[in-house]
Amino acid sequence: MVGLNSLFDIARTALATSQQALTVTGHNVSNVNTPGYSRQEAVITERPPLNGQPGMMGTGVQATSIRRYVDQFVNKQLTSSNQTLGRLSLSRDELFRLQNIFADSTGQGVGASLNDFFAGLQDVSTSPGELPARSVLLANASRLATSLNQAASDLATAKQSLNFQVTQTITEINSLSEQLAELNGKIITAEITGQNANDLRDQRELALNELAKRVDITSIETGTGGLTIFAARGQVLVEGDSHRDLAAVPAASLNGLVEVGYSTGGTRTVSIDAQITNGRLRSLLDLRDTTVQNLQDNFDRIAATLSNAVNIIHRQGYGLDGSTGRDFFSPPSVTITADANNQGSAAIGTGAITANSLLTFHDYEIRFSSATAYSIVDTTTGATVRGNYTGTAISAPSTASPFSVITGTNDTLTVSVDGVASGTITLAGAASPGQSYTSGAALAQEIQNKINADSALQAAGVTASVTFDTTTSRFVITSNGTSASSAVNVTGGTARTTLGLLSGTGTAASGTYSTPTTFIFDGQSVTLSGTPASSDVFRVNSYRDAAANMSVALTDPASVAASSSRTGLPGNNDSILQLVALQHTDFSSLNNGTLTDAYRSAAANLGVSAQTADRDLTAQEVLSDQIQTFRAQVSSVSIDEELINLVKFQRAFEAASRLVQTTNEMYDTLLSLKR
Repeated sequence: MVGLNSLFDIARTALATSQQALTVTGHNVSNVNTPGYSRQEAVITERPPLNGQPGMMGTGVQATSIRRYVDQFVNKQLTSSNQTLGRLSLSRDELFRLQNIFADSTGQGVGASLNDFFAGLQDVSTSPGELPARSVLLANASRLATSLNQAASDLATAKQSLNFQVTQTITEINSLSEQLAELNGKIITAEITGQNANDLRDQRELALNELAKRVDITSIETGTGGLTIFAARGQVLVEGDSHRDLAAVPAASLNGLVEVGYSTGGTRTVSIDAQITNGRLRSLLDLRDTTVQNLQDNFDRIAATLSNAVNIIHRQGYGLDGSTGRDFFSPPSVTITADANNQGSAAIGTGAITANSLLTFHDYEIRFSSATAYSIVDTTTGATVRGNYTGTAISAPSTASPFSVITGTNDTLTVSVDGVASGTITLAGAASPGQSYTSGAALAQEIQNKINADSALQAAGVTASVTFDTTTSRFVITSNGTSASSAVNVTGGTARTTLGLLSGTGTAASGTYSTPTTFIFDGQSVTLSGTPASSDVFRVNSYRDAAANMSVALTDPASVAASSSRTGLPGNNDSILQLVALQHTDFSSLNNGTLTDAYRSAAANLGVSAQTADRDLTAQEVLSDQIQTFRAQVSSVSIDEELINLVKFQRAFEAASRLVQTTNEMYDTLLSLKR
């Protein structure tokens, strides 16, 4: 039988449940503006009934749990969106900042300085005998060099800034990982006892989204309520209440810049740069290692191409002071670096330019498949280099000092091209004092024609090109074959000594290495010594840091070589006109474009990248806003709804209070019956 005590119990549970519901409602109202907060609701059900007469009697109400309103699918979409937002927002900001390096809007950039330099050359060509025009030219050239120096410095600073941000982002990732592991532990401890860790889960979701902005992640919730979080395609970052830190590890292959290291349990970390696909970290790595590096390479190639082309022409000309053979700009130099993963003991020796006219300003690799087998690859084009034979320096043929080929004395050569031996090659000569060749180019053409006319080489289908480099005064014979067997060697003949081909150096596209070996290819000389290991790589180029190191080699305006001959001074302008023509010359090192084309292309590509990032970011922000709207529809707090709940549960509390009073009055009535 249900008595008055049961009424008191029903009133008590009603009071307690209404109070709990009011508490949850108040919690919602107070967190209406809290980032990441999810609306909560007290789940109210009847208490188990009791058997009675005439039937089962109710025992009141109870709050069985506090429900958190979330849509896990929407939350995962939001996390994914945050990854892309983190990447695009940083890319957009940094790309627009990098555009300031060009400074074209203020007329202070490399483009304006390049135009001023060629304008100065044009002025000298119209007044080759006047010193003022020459002085202006040197001043313009100095400004051009300074502009390139500044661009190189700005890019180096940008790279270091991005590198610092990589380190900082790794620190932030580690801090968030630690926070997530700590929240995991609290959630597991709370929910293992049957509690709903709603607020802790909100905090974890917020931290997870902050982590997603920095690096791409995936997560799996375990049966205990903990999250296992993976970063960069499957690297465990957080598992339960434990986490693994990432490390900023200086890398020799990046010239001391840091790579993202992940510990697999040993003493060494493994780089996961290539596995990171999204977030701020991906953007920072792309900007530092690709965007800025490409800009540096573009400026270096422009500087190296300009200085080399100007020097080749300028060295052949004559200044007002009679000087000749002088560089206008600082010349390019060979850079050799060993791959950080090399295991052998091979060491880098000397590097030098052997033929300025053959420089491509491409990137090359000398690769070893064993301690004695090498191959040389032009990594810019992906092709193996063409084998060649580079002679030693000789006196350059000229009108004043021609090269004489005397029949029967110094008129024969025998060569081997791609493994095919020629017959005796006889150059066009004459009886003593011989046939005169007044230029290296003419003699190179004669040697090339006679080599390619050889019947044995023709039968094998192999040909060669011959160049006389006017800067270093060397003959270079290059195979036209592009296979790994491409090679040239000068094996005999009476003309070898006078042509500088007796003690030259032959370098095949691939061959046998012995210590030390000097490799000469595409106008560059590289010496290696020691014992390499299989898979060792050495990288070679002749443009690295050209923009940073560029300077004007001349100080005296009279030394500007405007004339093509000494006898033409002071009015001859043939040499300076050749320099003026460089403004509209296409260079293979600049993708068959002019110097101005290369500069504008670099600026345009950066601008397009910035605009693309801005457009993509705008689209992603719209998508993110839509996802946030979907989340708000499920999880956000509605003040109107909560006010209704406040009134509803307040009335329920008041009704329960009235039930207590009524029951108390009934007790009083019963007690008064005894009186």
